Amino acid sequence: MTTLFNNKIKHHASLLRTGSHKSCTVVAVPAKSRAQACLLQRAPRNIHVKAFEIGGDDTSDIVRNKPNNKTPVISLETVKAALLDAICSTDRGLAARSEVRAEVNELINQLEVKGGQGADVSSAEFGGTWELLYTNATDLLALLSVSKLPLSPIKIGTITQTIDASSGTLENSVQLEFPLVQTSLSTVSNYNIASPKRLQFTVQRGILHTPSIEGNLELPASVTLIGQTLDLAPLRDVLAPITKGAASLAASATDLLGQAPNLEVPLQTQTWQLTTYLDPTLRITRGDGGAVYAFKKVGGPSK
Repeated sequence: MTTLFNNKIKHHASLLRTGSHKSCTVVAVPAKSRAQACLLQRAPRNIHVKAFEIGGDDTSDIVRNKPNNKTPVISLETVKAALLDAICSTDRGLAARSEVRAEVNELINQLEVKGGQGADVSSAEFGGTWELLYTNATDLLALLSVSKLPLSPIKIGTITQTIDASSGTLENSVQLEFPLVQTSLSTVSNYNIASPKRLQFTVQRGILHTPSIEGNLELPASVTLIGQTLDLAPLRDVLAPITKGAASLAASATDLLGQAPNLEVPLQTQTWQLTTYLDPTLRITRGDGGAVYAFKKVGGPSK
């Protein structure tokens, strides 16, 4: 019986090599029943299988149309460049459409998978000043939208996060620009490293920094209004003495204001931050409510 089954296996393998039989899988196992041998011949056409002759060492592929399951490998730098390109025109997330947000989220996820293992908040790369590039946090988006209101006198400038690893402090700062006046609002926190990726910190105080007065009142050479270009050079010459006097007055006022202390308000708020990606120039963090933040390094590490 065993000899008859072996001869049948050799016969099927011979048919497979000559291409006169559909692709199938032949496994050299002791014969238990004819039904078992029939099941073995029902393998799908595109499965890559091999035929083995009993008692022989020859192994041959019996499927020529082997599917190619290889997927292109995308480098970490390629994903990073695509992310920076996707967020560059979003006005820090405020102007991002839903499809752009979906693309940014996908790229951030890929970046975290490919390079997130190396993120460590105790590394030298973590310290320094980081500028916000993108966020989906509702509180920050509400703040950014203030400057988009009609006739709004406030312009939201740079938003930064400065980390001083030597003192274990973190300062979030927002630049505020009013007509002829600039100031900033910040919060200072003490932090503890809860894990290689997680910070637990307590907001200690809020600070309204002493404003400075912008003394540059010089008019532009020309302006374009409803398609018409107006030459302002004659008006600039007439107003030159006034602008110089205003600049001098602004400088004096700034010096005077500079002697006034910042306005500080004590706070006691507990929060956390998870750094999911970190390299010398880019940092991705996550916070409460699914908020995500992308920062670029603008200041050297603070050790």
